[in-house]
Amino acid sequence: MDTAITATATLRSWDETPTPDADAPLPRLATAEVAFAYEGDLTGTSTCHYVLRYGADGSGDAVGYETITGTCQGEDATLTVTHSCRFDADGVVDEVAAVDGTGPLSEVRGTGSFQVGHGGTGWPWSVGLS
Repeated sequence: MDTAITATATLRSWDETPTPDADAPLPRLATAEVAFAYEGDLTGTSTCHYVLRYGADGSGDAVGYETITGTCQGEDATLTVTHSCRFDADGVVDEVAAVDGTGPLSEVRGTGSFQVGHGGTGWPWSVGLS
């Protein structure tokens, strides 16, 4: 039976380090450590580690791993997902794949996506489970 886990993700912090340094011109690479909070079927906090590639116009893409720790439908759980993002002047599109979990999410395998405009700090989030 297929089900989905839904939550609202809220950005808590974003710590980005450009490579090779903060004054590096575009195009360039960067890493970011990002913290989120989740409320819904999945409630908890997470840390995500991204590697970003900025093009000459500021658009680009990013890949990352995120582990969410908290509860899923009332039970202790963790969920690790991969992110594959594209960003431009309009915002971010993120494709997410669940790769590992514990508790009620121990058998999780699924995908999802979300879109958010620049300046957005909270957005609905859903991962389909099979």
